[in-house]
Amino acid sequence: MMTRWCLVACTLACAAALHAGELTYTFYDLGVLSEGGISTYAEDINDAGVVTGGSYYDVLSSNLAYRWVNGVMTVIPVWRTSACLGGKGISDNGSIACNGSPGPVTVWHDGDVVDMDVPEGCEENEKPSHINDNATFAVGSCCPDDGTHYDRPTVYWAAHGRAVLIDFLPDAPPEAQGWAEGVNNDGVVVGRMGFGADSVKAFIWEDGVLTEIPNAFGGDFTNAYAINNHGLVVGNASGAMSYDMHTGVMLNLGPGTALAVNDRGVAVGLDVIDLSALHGMVYLEGMTIDLHEFFPDEWESSYARGINNYGWIVGCGDKIEGVTRAWLLIPRYEKGDFDGDGDVDLQDSAHFQRCFAAQPYTDGTLHVGCSVFDFDDDVDLDLADYAAFQSAFTGPTAPNLNPNGPG
Repeated sequence: MMTRWCLVACTLACAAALHAGELTYTFYDLGVLSEGGISTYAEDINDAGVVTGGSYYDVLSSNLAYRWVNGVMTVIPVWRTSACLGGKGISDNGSIACNGSPGPVTVWHDGDVVDMDVPEGCEENEKPSHINDNATFAVGSCCPDDGTHYDRPTVYWAAHGRAVLIDFLPDAPPEAQGWAEGVNNDGVVVGRMGFGADSVKAFIWEDGVLTEIPNAFGGDFTNAYAINNHGLVVGNASGAMSYDMHTGVMLNLGPGTALAVNDRGVAVGLDVIDLSALHGMVYLEGMTIDLHEFFPDEWESSYARGINNYGWIVGCGDKIEGVTRAWLLIPRYEKGDFDGDGDVDLQDSAHFQRCFAAQPYTDGTLHVGCSVFDFDDDVDLDLADYAAFQSAFTGPTAPNLNPNGPG
């Protein structure tokens, strides 16, 4: 099921928080759409905690895109001739890049779906991979109409109605294929190009200039899957890797493959454990941590696909009973420190006010992420928690690592 649903691609049932070293996460099974369905997967999460991904009703149905907000999963509807199938990335303002197949890449925003321009010389058979935080660029791949039927990496100006195919690296064979995988707010694109069965090369595309990312560890396979707003690229090169586009330094992060990275440099991805099960991984400060340690026992496998600047992680996994579900892991920071930057300051105060004003769920639980302000662990926020938060207030003693986070 993992390969079938997740890699082609909770109801707030919350397990008890688990521990591995000093890291602690709270686990959420994101469930399925209220209309029904047999599987879900999660692709991305923004700083407001909104998740996007896809859902299947049955093995033959379309891959419907969804938004998950505070425990509620809703399908993104089809409008006019456009469809939003399989949400692949979400910006900070909630714009979602979708698979419009059969048809062009689409971007959903605030109830409407807009077709992206089709690149010149390309069929309307396009697949998105990501949209950047400020919703100005989306990237993916496109199948040219020149008869080759091979994918080409593609860039879409989401706000300006333009799209271009990225050229191949020199010496590419006729059967070469390419995929643009990630883009940051400066419009820097990363991806990979298959040079046949025996070689994959990673690339950076900036202002129309294409550059290969060399494999510092040797070997014929280098994959780039994501880039953050500081120019840090993550992917795979003889294991999970990071590459600083400004210094040219490539580091081995540990086993597996890194698929996403936030602006703090924390990467997530997956690794194959014991030659069989996939496990989600987090790469943090020189450590490789198996995220599956934070899952309930009924989960057989998992992989991590997205991470926001607060460290909230989303992905997909298989349960023992044979169903596939999207999941969310939220780090358990020190009380009062919502953003996990090591202090309790005005940014945390804004989040406290939002959580304090929110009505509890009908089952009595707090809104997602708000338990960090529940100082007395009685599953509500009241004046006692407010007094405790004031006592914990330190002011900005640590660098503000996420200045553009939600207020």
